[in-house]
Amino acid sequence: MNGLAALSAFGFALICVFAGRLGIGSRLRQPSGLSFAGGAATAYVFVHLLPEIGYHRLRIEESDHASYEAFLYPVLLAGTSIYYALESYLSHSRRMRGPAGFAVHMAGFSLYFALIGYFLQHRGDKGAEQELFYFLVLGLHILVLDIVFRRRHEALYDRIGRWVMAASVLAGWALGELVEFPAAVSGMAFALLAGGMILNILKQELPASKEGQVVPFLIGAGSCAALLALA
Repeated sequence: MNGLAALSAFGFALICVFAGRLGIGSRLRQPSGLSFAGGAATAYVFVHLLPEIGYHRLRIEESDHASYEAFLYPVLLAGTSIYYALESYLSHSRRMRGPAGFAVHMAGFSLYFALIGYFLQHRGDKGAEQELFYFLVLGLHILVLDIVFRRRHEALYDRIGRWVMAASVLAGWALGELVEFPAAVSGMAFALLAGGMILNILKQELPASKEGQVVPFLIGAGSCAALLALA
């Protein structure tokens, strides 16, 4: 068992369960906090997430299913499109208000959180420093998503949703401990996660221009980029 991956998985689960109860999200909701988180997440996308796609592409090329490499970037686009469509549908469909919308939202993000947990074990960067940065940046990302879920679903998320997300990330980590999928399957799964993550980071973590603050954004982006480059 990878002890660092286990600690990260349980750390993510604790964030899901307790972030709202401890009021962490309310502090992060301030313009400076959102701007810092948005800067760090944006740096993570360009300095780490996109190069990680290259790692999975190389693994597929070296495997027995090299022809599947051509599907990697379309799946990345599909991940972005799926989560954009999910958010758009939830926002505009009257049928998706209340429990029905909550169920669809949680189903879509259960997969998302499970993939975050799975790739604690199956990323290209497996050092202690990279594990710490992955936890910090993704922890901030989960905190921002917690704000989004609570704003949209309120009591339903507090009563049920936070436990569903915590269970999803733990289930993904447990699956990663038990199974390592072939390079083509793992690469497509990572591309799907990365596409969704790009959409969610740019949509949820970057504050609107009138609400954002440039200096905290630059500090977040600069510090995250520097740490990732030095790792």
